Amino acid sequence: MSIRPAAAAIDGRPGVAVPASTVRTGGLGHVLVFAGLSVALAAAATYGGVTPALVPFVMAFGPTVFALAFAWREGNGAVRRLLKTAVTRPSRRAWYAVVALPFGWALAVVGVAIALGDPATGIFDKVFPAIVIVPFIVLLPAVAEEIAWRGYAVNRLLPTMSPLAAALLLGAPWALIHVFLQLPGQMNAGLMVWPTLVSLMAYSIILTGIYVVSGGSVLLTALVHAGLNGVAPLMAGLDTDRTWIIRAVLAAAIAIAFVVLGRMGDRPSGRPGRIGSSDRRRVEDRPAVRDAANAVRTNAIAGNRSFDLAVGPRR
Repeated sequence: MSIRPAAAAIDGRPGVAVPASTVRTGGLGHVLVFAGLSVALAAAATYGGVTPALVPFVMAFGPTVFALAFAWREGNGAVRRLLKTAVTRPSRRAWYAVVALPFGWALAVVGVAIALGDPATGIFDKVFPAIVIVPFIVLLPAVAEEIAWRGYAVNRLLPTMSPLAAALLLGAPWALIHVFLQLPGQMNAGLMVWPTLVSLMAYSIILTGIYVVSGGSVLLTALVHAGLNGVAPLMAGLDTDRTWIIRAVLAAAIAIAFVVLGRMGDRPSGRPGRIGSSDRRRVEDRPAVRDAANAVRTNAIAGNRSFDLAVGPRR
């Protein structure tokens, strides 16, 4: 598996011209402002008297509103393309298999917890009907978050940095937002902060990797995101504090696997890459990928070194 973004032509340097419809005016600066506004909104909701039960929804949908506002300022159909990512299917059907990842992660957490001393008897007594209901409750907020953080923010960082750098840059404010949920009176009050930070940074890496390798499918990242939240009932019978740590450690292990096996830290290589004509058409038909980078190889760096786009495993 190779997770590598395409490179966009750099203004003023030789290269293939990028059609006006695919050029973005938003970049790192706009993404940082977006992230700052999202953190500020989370703080305002937490300290501003918003009912604790509604705070997570403000944190989920608020950034989406900001993302849509920035996309509207960009023009050229950016809002339409951003919203379309929510129904963009993965470039290959096989990528739907990754939806099972949260379930494997949750069962691994259960196994480790039992090995560390949690009683195995009655461990799944609280699973039903929550395991059926919770995923549906968290799905819409997950879609909203993924439109904002992957569909908008990651999309605008990939032409200038690796997927890993984008995931880490966005993971920091995204994790900070979730820390507000651990303040007194909030839904996760009393839980340790450091596992939350580790978990959210790991999720950012995992979801960014899935977004890139699937050809810009927010639909797929939202399903995985909802799964990460929706499998909580499988772990409800475990010791809360110990489970919070185990969740973080295993999520970090999965994220490391994504980085190593997916080569998420790779910058666009100087070696000309190849992409099959059928794959090229499939990728270029993805609005999110067209936004993320120019799918045609360019001479974007001095010395005419070529960039290439590889989405998923090379054939």
